Amino acid sequence: MVTRASALVLGTAQWGMPYGIANASGPPSDAELRALVARAREAGVAALDTARAYGESEARIGALRDAIAGFEITTKLAPDVAPDGVAAAEAVARTHASVEASLRALRVRRLDALLLHRAAHRTTCGGAVWNALREERRAGRIGRRGVSAANPEEAWAALDDPEVEQVQVATSLLDQRLWRAGFFERARERGKLVHVRSVFLQGVAFLAPDALPPHLAPLRAPLERIAKWASMRGLSVPDAFLLFARGLGVPLVLGFERAAQVGEIVARRESVHAQMDAWSELAASTSLPGRPDLLDPSRWR
Repeated sequence: MVTRASALVLGTAQWGMPYGIANASGPPSDAELRALVARAREAGVAALDTARAYGESEARIGALRDAIAGFEITTKLAPDVAPDGVAAAEAVARTHASVEASLRALRVRRLDALLLHRAAHRTTCGGAVWNALREERRAGRIGRRGVSAANPEEAWAALDDPEVEQVQVATSLLDQRLWRAGFFERARERGKLVHVRSVFLQGVAFLAPDALPPHLAPLRAPLERIAKWASMRGLSVPDAFLLFARGLGVPLVLGFERAAQVGEIVARRESVHAQMDAWSELAASTSLPGRPDLLDPSRWR
């Protein structure tokens, strides 16, 4: 189980479909993917994050079984297992079918961790979906059950649920809502495994302020403030984002399209480690509260 605060988890959304505002190259080739995984292993990475909804991601991971031997895999239930108005029996059938599809695509007999892609499915149809996952766990086909939270409210609800063992949340230097509310400290007290995604706000940290798309133009001013702060510390803007994320003390889900990017992140991780004394100063000066339309990529046009 990936729990080390310094641990990295390979995010694989861009392996199976076009993903990320700064990703201009699309999904990596098979050869690039193998090189990427090899580089990640050399850097001590031993975990992957995927989902039924990530296009061909699970299938591409399955095709790498020899290369990822020993890696822990977290995947997510199909987001359409319980559409509005569905009967409980149909939701259960869809849930079992999603688990089976993940097992086949990943070429494994057991899923290390399975998260709900939609937090609402925890209680949909009187809890039928969650009960189906309980059956799958008893059958030995899944390990930990958890929730991928789309917003702070869902994250807190998952944290307060004694049956939820793993929670994935979105947090970044610009989106400090969970940290400021004490979420990560509470999670540690309760022994919950938390993974953080969207560390770079889906690639926004790598864009020059004047390269932002029109709907994200309000991010220009805070990004310029971050750039000024980082420059005084001898850091880049992505370094500042990574510094904040490392200070949360939980594993980080980071997506890569190329092997070289893994090396870049490993180098950044080392460079920001020496700047941890400035973490509180950074966090206090760069938050962007009150704008969920900017902080939640699912709301972007």
